[in-house]
Amino acid sequence: MVKKIRLLGMEIDNFTLREEMVQSESFYDNQELNIIRTVSIGMLSMAADSQVVRDAICQADLLVVGDREILTEAGIYSAQRLREAREHGFMREFLNGRIRSQSRFFLVAQNKKEMEAFLEFLKTKYEKLSVVGSYFKEVCGDDHDTMINEINAAAPDIILSVLPSPQEDAILLSEKAKISARVWYSLGPDYQNTEKKQSFIVWFRQLIHKGRFKNVIHSYEERNG
Repeated sequence: MVKKIRLLGMEIDNFTLREEMVQSESFYDNQELNIIRTVSIGMLSMAADSQVVRDAICQADLLVVGDREILTEAGIYSAQRLREAREHGFMREFLNGRIRSQSRFFLVAQNKKEMEAFLEFLKTKYEKLSVVGSYFKEVCGDDHDTMINEINAAAPDIILSVLPSPQEDAILLSEKAKISARVWYSLGPDYQNTEKKQSFIVWFRQLIHKGRFKNVIHSYEERNG
């Protein structure tokens, strides 16, 4: 199986779930912060016009495909890989594994409303997850030092982020060296969409994103073909 796929001039990891888990386990032997990014069609659509988003994607130590359309656009039709992407298999295995290892988590979201939704999701799906702190980015604005001080004081093993691009990208590109944790795991905006049944609004929004993503890919290929 091809381990790297190329879209929009960028290389994206195409590991199986087992391979993703093996690679993520190696991060705990490192002293520096390791970045795991869930790559969505929305993020890639932004990357077509944003160097910040492109640089942040390239910066990541492990890229996890979060939308099956990314795979099919790259010519990957493995039923196993499509299912892993659709069901967010890595997120489930990673969080359950780290819960068993008694890892300490710090949560980061854009605002109070998004944090409440994130906490409700974790309480429902991962009730034994140990949260040692949380932070809303809107509190500090562009003053990242306040957020970083909160993170470092809590001394987490893993930071779970649901920040959107490009806000999250800017933080990681400029502040990575200041953050004391083993892993920053960006779950992406669609972390809750793991159920087979979805509301019409969610389904329609995803349909729009998919159409936009295809247009971005085709426009890029025409310009650079």
